[in-house]
Amino acid sequence: MSSVEEAQKIFQAIRDAELSGHPSCLLMITTVKGSAYRRPGAKMMMAQDGRMVGTLSGGCLEGDLYHWAEEVMKTQRPEIRHYNLVEDEMWGLGIGCKGEIDVLIEPITRHRSFWLGFSETLQSQSGILLALELPDGERFYQEVSRERVSLGGKLSGDLSEQSFPMHGKTVHHDTAIWDYLVPPAKLIVAGAGQDAKPVVELAHRVGFEVYVLDSRQLFNNPREFPGASKWMIDDKALGESDDHHGAFWLIMNHHQARDEKALALALHSQPRYVGVLGPLSRTRDMLTKLGVNSLTGIPLFAPVGLDLGAETPEEVALSIVSQVMMMRQETEGGHLTGREMIHLTTEEEN
Repeated sequence: MSSVEEAQKIFQAIRDAELSGHPSCLLMITTVKGSAYRRPGAKMMMAQDGRMVGTLSGGCLEGDLYHWAEEVMKTQRPEIRHYNLVEDEMWGLGIGCKGEIDVLIEPITRHRSFWLGFSETLQSQSGILLALELPDGERFYQEVSRERVSLGGKLSGDLSEQSFPMHGKTVHHDTAIWDYLVPPAKLIVAGAGQDAKPVVELAHRVGFEVYVLDSRQLFNNPREFPGASKWMIDDKALGESDDHHGAFWLIMNHHQARDEKALALALHSQPRYVGVLGPLSRTRDMLTKLGVNSLTGIPLFAPVGLDLGAETPEEVALSIVSQVMMMRQETEGGHLTGREMIHLTTEEEN
């Protein structure tokens, strides 16, 4: 999944390298056939002084890629490197993922107006389309519902009348790739109890922007939940805004009246997911009191979580966040054992 957050970290590293006088490259997987460690759109940076941020293969290819990145930093010309991890003698010796991948190595001079603008646009936390002709040619980016910014060429692209995908993806258009970068998904955790702490921390680590909703400021604050982005005390203000529309929700107040208020907010927010802690009978009782007769189109999960046999707060957090992540990634879950491929190939995704 192409994410704004990953790109932010990479372009910050590019900026740091540039400030210390070292050129750098952006590396991005453009095509995957068969099995691979990561999918199209995955990014990392490499700088002249040897620093690297991110990973494309978990360590299998980065050493060889750095050799080619050094050349690109000298020539300042983009290049595509193809790796066949099945047939190639070097990569077939028990390492790699038995697939084929193409990697774009793009020289970046961040103070150049195009890349500086792109880097600044990443801070807006909105969806961005980055389009690149391969291996060189036009580059353009366009924020959702904004004018596009182009670096020469005639690629067609206009997001003003298109629906931007909620799930980041990278697709091929003729000789170019369109990389849809999405901001972190919002996860609203209603309840600032002790068992919410590992949930918030784990969700933050796997890329969610976490809001904690609880009127008890003594418990709901940056000291208690350092992994959260917002600590919301007033649910009325939340109800009056659309900032939470399309978010993921976890209802875990351990207090039925507060859970009912949070559940009502969640159900009216066009949620992508609503998970309710506690037995099903309790959730049914809350729905009855709220006058909810139909859940058509509402992805409600009660009791929340995957059946991992969890007991401790940390185990329960893993069960819950695994389910939320499954919904974010739009997968069916289940065991990986016996599968020929873990990820879809580029052709299957298209």
